[in-house]
Amino acid sequence: MLLISEADQYMGYAVASHLGRFPHLRSKIRLMCKNKKMCLNFENKGMDVRAVDYTHPHHLSLALRGVDHLIMAVGYDNNRVAMAKHLVQMAVQSGIQSIVLISHVGAASHLHDSLKQYAEIEKLVVETECQWTILRPDWVNQNFHLWAPFIEKHRHLPLPVPDDTEMCPIDITDICKVIEQLLVVDGREWRSELDDLHDGQVYTLTGSQMTNPKSLVQMLSQATGYAKMEYRWTRPMDLAYYLQELKRDIWFDARLKQENAQIYRDDLDNFNYRSKAFAAPTNTQIQTMLDYFDWIQTTSSSIIIPHAPMITSLPCRPLRKFFQENANTFKPRV
Repeated sequence: MLLISEADQYMGYAVASHLGRFPHLRSKIRLMCKNKKMCLNFENKGMDVRAVDYTHPHHLSLALRGVDHLIMAVGYDNNRVAMAKHLVQMAVQSGIQSIVLISHVGAASHLHDSLKQYAEIEKLVVETECQWTILRPDWVNQNFHLWAPFIEKHRHLPLPVPDDTEMCPIDITDICKVIEQLLVVDGREWRSELDDLHDGQVYTLTGSQMTNPKSLVQMLSQATGYAKMEYRWTRPMDLAYYLQELKRDIWFDARLKQENAQIYRDDLDNFNYRSKAFAAPTNTQIQTMLDYFDWIQTTSSSIIIPHAPMITSLPCRPLRKFFQENANTFKPRV
């Protein structure tokens, strides 16, 4: 049995959707969530969905019963370190075989509290006697779904970094494919244990191309056909205000409601998870993103590391493809 945590938040939802593409494995997937409403389609498709309180040992014990592999998808709760501590402790007590932790490239930062939380969670996993693999994704392409309402209205891209700051984002699909390669044998069954090559390894997952805000705007212009697209540096506090107010944006809310209906009917066959904004960002998510931008600006720490294609033997999806596939959501209103 495979257990995926935080399946009602975007990363966990994406991993569950990706692995759910194998119908004969669905009965061997268990999902943990706080909000079961976001996981009803998974339940309808034959997965075992458990609504849990991550601070309640009995809830966790029941969810972990009979589980061999745990995929820890760290979410954006304000108490995520405490939640992870409870989950790891109970996983060890339950005799789990292995843990695959989806962390964050910023776990290497010593200056930003929201990023250091990932390092704390990594430490919890490393100190277990289980097999473990840690994945550190860079900026995920799908985060830009949160910028679509702004670009649509104002026709420029706002980020709190200079226009030549380099970053190396990765598509959510490539993260999911890495996890598939770690845990699935030929699309037929779960591995009995992690491959020795991956046990005890920390992988940084980046895309295969560097980009910067200037080239991001060029990609947006080409994808939308709007030549006057601009890049504008913005203050972190202004970007935070925009992201906090997204939950009050009636157009964005309408998009989320439409997506929820699509998620409920999703057949899980066509990687539909990569087209979803999924939810308005929490304060923890906003702070994590702002800290990431500050970190790469001050340290130039977002660089190409070819771990993802090394593991999957496949090229990473380019960011340009993401903007092309989602061009309609970024097109300026006439």
